[in-house]
Amino acid sequence: MVKYATITRRDAKIFMKFARVGYKEKIWDHAAGVIVTQEAGGVVTDARGRPLDFSKGMYLEDLDRGIIASAGAKLHDKIMKAVDASWNSSSLQVFRCLTLIRANKLQDGVGK
Repeated sequence: MVKYATITRRDAKIFMKFARVGYKEKIWDHAAGVIVTQEAGGVVTDARGRPLDFSKGMYLEDLDRGIIASAGAKLHDKIMKAVDASWNSSSLQVFRCLTLIRANKLQDGVGK
């Protein structure tokens, strides 16, 4: 919640959270902050640019990239373009694949 408050107060312009593979964000960690940020003119979406969906239970489902909050729409658009470019870069794709393989091995009890 504090991270959203820093954007609302204009102490920060950007908050980005990219959780590890398999982690599920809980709605209570974001719901109030999203409302306050949006009421102050900020924008909060998932890292694909979609609004966060709080209607599917205690977790933010379908959140495979992360969360991006910003102080305004123009800045948010610029961030989204940069995130998309980075996300689609070949080196990041290799890192994501290796991270997913490691997470799957840990879930199967291998590599502990």
